[in-house]
Amino acid sequence: MNMGRWAEGGLLAGLVLLLFCFPGESAQGARQGLLLCRDLLIPALFPFFVLSSLLIETGWAGRLVRPLARWARPLLGVGGAGTTALLLGLIGGYPVGLRTLASLRQRGDCSQAEARRAALFCNNCGPAFFIGAAGTGVFGSREAGFLLLGANLLAVLVLALGLRLLGSPVPAGRAALETKAVPLAEAFPGCVSSAFTSVLGVCGYVVLFSVLAALARRAGVLGGLQQVLCLLFPGSQGEVLARSLTLGLLELSTGTAALKEAAGCAAALPLAAFLLGWGGLSVHGQSLPFLAQAGGRTRTYLAAKAVQGLLAAGITRLLLVVVPLSLPAMASLGPLLSPPLPCRVLTVLWLWMGGTFFLWGRKRGGKGRQNRV
Repeated sequence: MNMGRWAEGGLLAGLVLLLFCFPGESAQGARQGLLLCRDLLIPALFPFFVLSSLLIETGWAGRLVRPLARWARPLLGVGGAGTTALLLGLIGGYPVGLRTLASLRQRGDCSQAEARRAALFCNNCGPAFFIGAAGTGVFGSREAGFLLLGANLLAVLVLALGLRLLGSPVPAGRAALETKAVPLAEAFPGCVSSAFTSVLGVCGYVVLFSVLAALARRAGVLGGLQQVLCLLFPGSQGEVLARSLTLGLLELSTGTAALKEAAGCAAALPLAAFLLGWGGLSVHGQSLPFLAQAGGRTRTYLAAKAVQGLLAAGITRLLLVVVPLSLPAMASLGPLLSPPLPCRVLTVLWLWMGGTFFLWGRKRGGKGRQNRV
């Protein structure tokens, strides 16, 4: 047995030991993860999962992306499938882009080579978080949110162009998606059922990473990492910035929220851009099932997200030189912690619709319905 396997076994044994030693912290982390799912993730992700699936199944995704297919191949190195995943991911946020790509790959609308290339840049933060949570909520400025959004878009384009120029060429596939016209009434139950199970899987990863983060904090791992990262941020706000980076490497929203105390620091906006481009291990845990379905590689995907974060931070620093912003010293965290959507109503709707159509699909499957690829 090689050293890697021994290290894997030691890590798992250590996590089991931490669960036994700190059951209270583990339970509290699980509760925080469940609250995050109820108040933020389910209301934000479920509608976009349903709509993205409907756009694909009814053929409208192919019709809407067709005008962009001419420049997508030479610029991004992908065709209609990759462009669709990128656009829906930019609108819906994590992990809508990768889920869309996985759906297209399973339907046969996207080759494995194209899916692997598109997976490196199609999974992105949504504009609502950029402008509402980060911009207004943390920095007290919508302009800051738009600047972060623009920097991230430029970082995505630079990353995609760099992959096309420096990476291995992707065989030419379909320039545009086939517009398979499935009636809306026929596609709706399956799309709701698929979205329900996808959101359920995402919530499972969120709860797991919340527990792991709580255990790491209790065991002193996060504190030790924070002390090391303090070396990157000299100055009076170094400790705050290091804490934000430490938390943001694990979970996006808490890491971004920690920047509130240093909102007026020159490094705060570039650091926020990095965290938003990187996404956090919690987001990547949510995305890994869809990445596997799309045929992507985990190490390459994580490296690409780190590069995207660094690109976004550098572009943000350059934009601040061209367009300097005056940020308030303190900002309210209301938009970040209290989303404007009627969260509990949408959560109940998710449970009711998902459960109904999931059971409906199982009954239909027992009557000889063929599974689609």
